[in-house]
Amino acid sequence: MTVKTNKIHTPNDTAIKRITAEDELHAAFTLAENVFMQFEAPTFTKRGAESFLSFLWGKKVKEMFKNGSFAVWSCYCGNELAGMIALRDCEHISLAFVRSDFHRQGIGRMLYAAAKAEALSHGTKRITVNASDCGIPFYHAMGFRQTNIQLLADGIQYTPMAARI
Repeated sequence: MTVKTNKIHTPNDTAIKRITAEDELHAAFTLAENVFMQFEAPTFTKRGAESFLSFLWGKKVKEMFKNGSFAVWSCYCGNELAGMIALRDCEHISLAFVRSDFHRQGIGRMLYAAAKAEALSHGTKRITVNASDCGIPFYHAMGFRQTNIQLLADGIQYTPMAARI
């Protein structure tokens, strides 16, 4: 399967780019791990943090990336990697992280717009996410609504949410 390269230019020297190479994926996942450790890990159990990191750096994600079922975008502000988002099977946000020094600058919104455009291009009508407590306000702002009570799996507490697109 051929992976498309999409680069969306935005104001203020900010660019959203579809990740196509493993070194870019590694940089995005390193950002995800760093933001996770800063904001999420302190609220997780040890098992939950280990489960998240195992998912992030595991073989399954790399295989999905290679076969095209795990699309990832990065956001660069100038030369700095500011955020990333990953969409599984054109319908589920698996990862979404923005560095703290880039919070509240529209980066999460731009990343979500890239993922949403990809989903729409595949005929998806609904995007889901398993939101962390920190992410719930952002997802509400993007039009997501809670679809179930807060759940716990593999030590990870999350709130299932969905949005019509």
